[in-house]
Amino acid sequence: MFQFSNNNIIFQDKGNIQYLQFQKLLKYGIKHGYTLKGENLDFSQNSEYEKSSYAGISKALEIDEKTLVKPIQTHTSTIKVIDQVMPSEQLQEVDGLITNQSNLALTTKNADCILFLFYDPVQKVIANVHSGWKGTFQKIAEKTVVKMINYYQCKPSNIICCICPSIRKCHFEVDEDVKDLCSEIFRFTNRLEEFIEVGEIKEGKTKYMIDTVLINQILLKNLGLKEENIIDCGICSVCNQDKIHSARVEGTNFKRATAIITL
Repeated sequence: MFQFSNNNIIFQDKGNIQYLQFQKLLKYGIKHGYTLKGENLDFSQNSEYEKSSYAGISKALEIDEKTLVKPIQTHTSTIKVIDQVMPSEQLQEVDGLITNQSNLALTTKNADCILFLFYDPVQKVIANVHSGWKGTFQKIAEKTVVKMINYYQCKPSNIICCICPSIRKCHFEVDEDVKDLCSEIFRFTNRLEEFIEVGEIKEGKTKYMIDTVLINQILLKNLGLKEENIIDCGICSVCNQDKIHSARVEGTNFKRATAIITL
C-alpha cells in the first residue's frame, strides 16, 4: 500500500500536481520535490506535456522555471558541475548535476531508475543524480560524492543523500548475465548475498532479483556518509504503480517523473 507520508517523506498536493518531499531537506529550507503520477503530467523529453509539466511543478515549488537545468540522460556515469543555466543540448549524455549556485534548479527524471538528491549543508552544495542499474554498476552516486569533495571540499560526513521512489529488489528481475556482472563489480563488498537473490525459473531460465538501492547505500557508507544521512523513501515504483511511473509496468510509451532540487 502506498504510504503518502512517513518519518522520511511528506506528501504534497497542489491541486493539479502531487509530489513528495524529504523531511530532512525541508528542515534546511531546501526547495525540492519528486512528482507523482497525474493527469497530463509527463516529464519525458519532447513529450506532449513536458513544457506544461515543468511549469506546474515549478509553480508548486515556487521556483523560477527559467532556472531549471535539464540534462539529457543516457545511463552514463557523467556528472556535470553547473554554474549557470544551460540548455539541454549542452548536457547530452549527462546523468548527474552538481552546483553551489543558488539561482539554479537541478532536475533529473525517471520511471523505475533511482534519483538521488544530495545536499551538503556546510558547503552549501547540491547534486541531482539519475542512476538506473547501468549507472549503479558504474557507481555514479559514489562518483558524485567524490566530485563534491574534489570541487567544493565537501566532507562525506556532512553530506545528506535522499533516495527517491524507484524499482526495488522485489521487482527488479534480471537474467544471469546482469547478475554475473553485478557479482563481478561488487564482490569487494562481501555482501553479495544481501543484494542478489535467486528468483523464479521462467522459460527454463533462472531469474535473479537485485537490490540496487542497497548497493548504493553500501557504496555511500563506504565513502563516509553517515547512515542517518542516507535517507530512503522506501517506495517501490512497481508496487505503487498507481502513483509512481514504472517503465516495466507501462511498457514502451511509459511516462516519466522528475526530481528537482535548488538551494
